[in-house]
Amino acid sequence: MAHEGRHSAEKRVGTRLDGKWHLEAILGYGGSAAVYAATHRNGKRAAIKVLHRHCSEDEQLVARFVREGYLANKISHPGVVSILDDDVTDDGLVYLVMELLEGKSLDRCGRGLDPPLTIDEVIRVADGLLDALAVAHDLGLVHRDIKPANLFITTTGQLKILDFGIARLAEPSVEATQTGMMMGTPAFMPPEQARARWNEVDARSDIWSVGATLIALLLGRRPRVAETPNEELLMSMTQPLPSLTTLMPDAPAWLVKVIDKAVAFERADRWQSAREMQLALRAGAGMPASERFVARPPTPSMTIAMPDAPLRQPEPIVEETVAVPQPPIPPSSPLVTVVDPEPPQS
Repeated sequence: MAHEGRHSAEKRVGTRLDGKWHLEAILGYGGSAAVYAATHRNGKRAAIKVLHRHCSEDEQLVARFVREGYLANKISHPGVVSILDDDVTDDGLVYLVMELLEGKSLDRCGRGLDPPLTIDEVIRVADGLLDALAVAHDLGLVHRDIKPANLFITTTGQLKILDFGIARLAEPSVEATQTGMMMGTPAFMPPEQARARWNEVDARSDIWSVGATLIALLLGRRPRVAETPNEELLMSMTQPLPSLTTLMPDAPAWLVKVIDKAVAFERADRWQSAREMQLALRAGAGMPASERFVARPPTPSMTIAMPDAPLRQPEPIVEETVAVPQPPIPPSSPLVTVVDPEPPQS
């Protein structure tokens, strides 16, 4: 079945969804869904994630989309995006209503399109990220797709983790899952996930991805790069990341220790919980152990405005992805992380 093209998604801008949501701009686009800034007829602003038509016709995928979308609401933490509603349009499109964020994705910082974050900024981002993950992990929820593209700083300085509970839904199809294929982003995959050892993927896998994400934000590039995504995946499977001290010689020794331990190749050698890593980070930075810190609000030039008039938003995030084999996964299994496999549009 042909996938919905970006052109079809863009044609919805300026229209009304389900007769009540005015779609103002595309905020993101991928292989399974498009996300829009929208205003309800009662004036309420929100972000709307609309499944593409071919996905909306897949009953299993729709059921998981709705069920897993609400997993985020089980995590009582300001760093996790809330799901407000779900519905189906008259012509069969399934969508989720989410809180609308104003601020800046960290994807551009991690890719060198914006300046890298300072050490102080990275510490504050890491503190908020680990604080939210600690709550999620206590509930048995593992994100499995932590990377700069899934981190967002609001205009008030609140870090938000995107796609918590929804990331799994960006699979090419249910059939692909049943035949043992999954999509992932190798640069931020711990070795056990790159090897598709899903029974070994746990909270410590998120911690590895946190460490790799912090390196990317400090350097303005992925922690390691190969010529092809598949070669990068092979490196993720077989090679430890280099020490931060070789990548950033002027990094403080305590920060090198915290990040190097996070990205240890063996799970037993990593921080064993997000809270443990957070406390080590705070101790090294001289932060009080009990106080919650927020990231610095973006500067005006970093802010993504949400005006009443339609606005062309910054380019969507399209990650390089590769297929990762894995055993069949029943619908009720724990989260597994994927990214939308939509190629860049010309």
